[in-house]
Parts: sequence; C-alpha cells; structure tokens
Amino acid sequence: MAVRELPADSVGLPRFAPSGDAHATAFDFTSHRRAREALGFALGIDDLGFNVFVLGEDRSGRMTATLQYLEQAMAARPAPNDWVILNNFRHPHEPLSFRLPAGQGKAFRSRMGELIRQIVTALQSAFSGEDYQRQIQQGGEHIQGEVNARLAALREKARAAGLDIVQTEQGITVTALASEDTKEGQESPPLPEEKQTAARALLEELGQVNRWAGERQQEMARQVRDLNRRLADGALTGPVDAVMAEFGMIEGLRRWLIEMRQDMQDNLEAFRAPKEGERRPALMYAERRYAVNLFVDHAEAGHPAVVLEANPTYENLFGRIEYRQAPGSMETDFTLVRPGSLHRANGGGVLVLRAEALAADPNAWNFLKGALRDRCIRIEERYRANAVPVSGAPHPRPIPLDLKVVIVGAPHWYYTFFTADPAFQAYFKVKADIDADMPAVPENIACYSALIRDMASSNHVSLDEAAIARLLGEASRLAANREKLTAQFERIEDIVTEAAHLPGAAPQGGQPPLLGLAAIEAAIANRRHRNARVEDRMQESIARGTLMIDTQGAVIGQVNALVVRDLGDYAFGAPSRVTASASVGRKGVTNIERDVALGGPIQQKGVMVLQGFLAGHFAQKHPLSFNCSITFEQSYGGVEGDSASLAELVAILSDLSELPVRQDRAITGSVNQHGQAQAIGGAHHKIEGFFRTCLERGPLTGTQGVVIPQANEPNLVLDSAVADAVAEGRFHIWSVGHIDAVLPLFLDRPAEEVYALAHAKLETFDRLLRQREEQAGD
Repeated sequence: MAVRELPADSVGLPRFAPSGDAHATAFDFTSHRRAREALGFALGIDDLGFNVFVLGEDRSGRMTATLQYLEQAMAARPAPNDWVILNNFRHPHEPLSFRLPAGQGKAFRSRMGELIRQIVTALQSAFSGEDYQRQIQQGGEHIQGEVNARLAALREKARAAGLDIVQTEQGITVTALASEDTKEGQESPPLPEEKQTAARALLEELGQVNRWAGERQQEMARQVRDLNRRLADGALTGPVDAVMAEFGMIEGLRRWLIEMRQDMQDNLEAFRAPKEGERRPALMYAERRYAVNLFVDHAEAGHPAVVLEANPTYENLFGRIEYRQAPGSMETDFTLVRPGSLHRANGGGVLVLRAEALAADPNAWNFLKGALRDRCIRIEERYRANAVPVSGAPHPRPIPLDLKVVIVGAPHWYYTFFTADPAFQAYFKVKADIDADMPAVPENIACYSALIRDMASSNHVSLDEAAIARLLGEASRLAANREKLTAQFERIEDIVTEAAHLPGAAPQGGQPPLLGLAAIEAAIANRRHRNARVEDRMQESIARGTLMIDTQGAVIGQVNALVVRDLGDYAFGAPSRVTASASVGRKGVTNIERDVALGGPIQQKGVMVLQGFLAGHFAQKHPLSFNCSITFEQSYGGVEGDSASLAELVAILSDLSELPVRQDRAITGSVNQHGQAQAIGGAHHKIEGFFRTCLERGPLTGTQGVVIPQANEPNLVLDSAVADAVAEGRFHIWSVGHIDAVLPLFLDRPAEEVYALAHAKLETFDRLLRQREEQAGD
C-alpha cells in the first residue's frame, strides 16, 4: 500500500486571491443559496401553513441575512391596513375591531377627537342658552303651581271639615284642626269617630294628588328629554355627518358611526363636565366612551413590517390588556387593549422568532400553533387566569391572521425540539437550510472578499490584499477543508474587529488606517493566547514529564495517538499514549476504558472492529488464542470516537510481533475490518498538537511527523509554523490508505514481516494454551 508524504503547499493555509469590489450579502454565498431560495418560495405562497424554519450554524449570519432578505422582499409590497378598536355600545365588554387603509387609523383617531370637542362645545352652548333654561324653568314652575293649587284646595276642604293636612316625620297626614289654645309642639288630640271617615277620604284624595303630581313630573321629564334630543340632534347632525362623509365608505365603520350618534343622544350625561367629587364609570366620559384605540398604526410604514420578537412570551406575541388605578380598585376598558408582535406583523408582514427563545416558553409555542391553525389572533389575559375577575374587562374579538412566521435557529433546535412536535410539519412546511461551508470557487471568494471589506469599513479601517488573503485562508481553516470556506463568516468579522482595535490602528490624517498581514496575524495570535490556557498547561505537563509522551526512541506496544480537546470556544489537539499488552488467553481484545465505563459507544465499536480485523487476518484456520488489553494511558475522563483505532491496531501488532514502535511519530485515523484507513475529524488540530509537543521537548529531529488517512488530505489547513517546518524537512506528514502502509512507518518492517511475527506469536499462545488445557484435563 502506498504512502504519500505531503508537501508544504498541500498542508499550509491555502492562498486565495481576493477579488470583487461590489457590495455583497451573506445570501450571495452558495452555502446560503438554498435558504434564500426557500424563503423566496415561502413568501410567494399565500398559505399560513408555508411558514419557514431557517437553520444554520452559529455565526453564519442566519439571523442578519434572513432579516436583510425579508426587508428587501417586503419593500416591494404595499403597506398593510391599520387596525382600530372601538367601543361596542350594545356589548361594551366585546369591543369591535375595524380595518382601515394605512394611515387612515391615525386620521380617524384625530378626527374623532376633534368631533368630541366640537360636540362638547355645541352641547354646552345649546344647554346653557337662555331659551333652553327659560323653557325648563317655566315647565317646572307651571307643574309646581298646579300641584300647589290642588294641595291648597284640598287643605281648604279639610279645614271646612274641622281637619288639617300637616307634614310629619312619617309623611303627610290628616289631623284634627288645632284650636287657639293648642300650644306649639303639642300633639293633636285623637280624631273623634265621626271625623275619621272624612279623614280617610281626604287621605285618598291626597294620594290622588300625589299620583297626579308624579305623572306631571314624568311628563315634564319626557318633555325635557325630547327637548334635549332635539337640541342634541341639532348639535350632533352636522359634525357626525361630516365624519360619516369622510370615513363612512370604510367597511363596517358607517354602521358604527350611526350607532355612535344614537348612543350620544341616549347618553348626553357623558358630555357634561363632572361635578366636584363626582365619580362616574370610565366609559361615562365622552372622551373615553367614543375614543379610538389606534391598535396598529402603519401611517409611516411604506410596506409590510418585518418584526423580530426577541422575547416571544404570550403577551408579547398576542397582546395584553392594561389596567389603570382607580380609587379602591383597578379598572380597564377597550382603550387599554395593546397589540402584540403578531398584530404588528399582520397584513402580509413577517414575524421572526429565535428558536431558542420560543422553545423556552412551550405555552407560547402552543398558542402560536393555535393561531396558525385558526387563522386569527386572540387576546387572552393568561396572567390573570387565577385572579379575581375584573367586571367589565374587555374581550376583544379575534383579528384575522395574515402573515408569515420565520423561526431562526441552530440545527439542534430544528432536529430535537421542533420536529418532535407532530404539528410542526403542518405549520412550518419550508426548511431554509444554510450549509456549514461552501466551495472555495471564484464566486464565493469574490463575495467573501466584498464582505471582508464591508467588515473593515464598519470598523473604520481598510485592509490590503495580503490581509484579505490571510482572512480567506483563515476561513478555509475554520472550515477544516482547504477546498472550502466556512459559512460562519461572523467569526472572520471578529478577527477584523480585533485587528481594528490594535494599537496603531487609529485613523491618520482623517483617513482610515490601512491594515496589513501583520495586524491580522497579531489579532489571531492574541485570540489564541487568550483562549489557550488549558492547552498551554497540558503542553507544560508533557514537557515536565507529568504526562508521559515520548517523541524519540522506540517502545514495544506503545503508540502516540492524537486527540482533540474541544472547550467550546477553543479546540486544540494533543498526543495521548495508547498501549497494548498481549498474553495467553481467549478473551481477545479487552478495552479497559469500556470496562471502567469511561469509553463511549463509538469508541467501543472501534475496538470491536479491531477484533474483527484480527480475526479475519489471523483466525482463518484457528481461533484467536490471546488476551490483549488496550488503554489510553493517564486518561481519567471519558473517551469517545474511533479516531485512535489505527493507533490501537499498531500497538496490538507491535506487542504481538515484539517490534518496537517509533515514538517520534504519531498517528490518527479510524480503521475498518479490512484494514482500510478512514477519515476522522480535527486532523489539523491533532497535527499541530504533536508538532508543538515535539518542538517543546527539544529541537525537531527531522524524523518526526504525523500519519493521517488519505481521505483527510483536504482537511489539512495548518499553521504557518508547521507548514514552514514541513517545507524545511524538519517535520513530516504522511497519508495512508491501509494499515499495511502504516506498519513500515512505525515498526520499520514491511507489513508481511510484521504479520508473520505476530502470527508466530499467536501460534505460540495457542500451543501454550492447548498444553495448559490438556494438563488441566489430565
């Protein structure tokens, strides 16, 4: 099997020529094209089920690019309608919602405010006029005169009968006529028997007078009401008709205005200024009873809104009802109904939500699905679910739903939280998937170059060609593929920002400073220094011998494997010693990590694959007769993955063949049951980790290096220090396709010889085992 030693220009940072001066956006990348097309497709379908989930890796611009695209798409659409909430005169607890053309909501509110002021002025003028006051006074005096005349006649009749009509604490009664000798305050004597009949007749006549007086007062009240209505109609007709002429063509609003005029005539008290100390219900003030709650205003919006709701609680999505402090209580009405982000995006707009924020409130997610299902927006006071009900609290009628919902988040949220919900696919039928990387083709290089220049401009600096080329190389390194660029371009923006704030990057002569390669290299180095404390301590432990790693010499059954430590914000590679120890037995390969519950399922699978390879190679005629334990030395945490299975196989074959393994070399790679080397992750981190170990253990010997699978050749985007050492022949990188190519590199013997020695050792084990079993049988 062939071994290929990789040259420096195949492992260092790729050199891309910056191009493109035009403005670019993230959705111009081929990695984002699929998502852009999906968004455009969804926006072109007028169906509430075709909502979108945009998924992409962190720092890939998934949110900023989505918002920018949506804003551009909405800019070509007409402005949505305004919404107002008005009093329902028949059922005040169910306020009415009306749709008005954009900008008309504010105009209607202003016009209604003006109307109320006009009517108040007109009514005050009409009801305070001398003619009105004279009619009311004359009517009252006339009725009072008639009542007084009838009472006087009745009193004369009583006196003629020796009786009198007097007012007592118990009311009007008939008593004996007081004599001249009766003192003031003295009780009247009881009526004689012969006068009681006359007294009862007088009381009956007195009741008739009282009833007649009540009827006259009711008639007077009706006359006053009729007079008031005539005056009010005269005061209302002109102003209300003017409003109806202006807004009566809007669907439903003309009928409401007619009902409003009738309600004004029925509730003229609402226009009267309250007396000192008087308290009325809130809706008995004209300014509030006939107010316009401008619920959603698009007067200044030229197109449907793109609303990003950062905190998608129920109240923020669906709206709320506010309360005002009243003496001894809280009160509310239709003027205190407030919209949510669904209302602001309604009318052909887009509501954008972050997946992690929506997943944090499952109740809000359930209500959102309900709104999409029912195609309407309802406002409920969920926070008052267990509170004492407020009398008269409004229950607004649902508003028809017309928008798109776009959820933006990492793939983790899409594949775990949302797709686990059966209803998700019914309401979010479009997936806008952003790839993690993109081919390093001229189209993407030009777009990346333009974005990098925009990043520099936003930081008030400019970059020369060498700096941009270095950033393009870093984008390839972050993609871990020299033929690709990472879609996480915001990580490149972080480097530009840090470089722009280095000492010496201040503007000079009013011009933005020009940053070169040195500034970018300094920013990258500073970032590594901030984040590499754990790596530095590990390499320090290796240099001191605390962590035992050899970089020279040869040892039987001991191999330098390579691992990656990912701390979340920083990943690095380091060597890890793998050892194997074989003995007589029938257990086969024993994974110590598994036995102590430190090995993950993939790591254990890799060990079982090794068992399969050994059995296929050495047990064609006889069963394997050996025990062999393998382990990661000085590893006290969990081990997962199969990227060390090539190293484990080398260690096992070394111990079986009794050939020492070169310690100046390290290896990473997975292996299958046929001995073929398989690709692994983090190859560039692993190579750099072993390179640093060799460098800090002494000067490079010229024989040190790392072996990787051939499939990982495109993944090598190494630091310039490693590439320079490779170019100078002080460090080497080999790629292999099979274990047969690995063995000569580590055991200095051809694979056939290694297998022969191992086979002889296994035959010896088998003979000893048979002898032992025969002796045990005897």
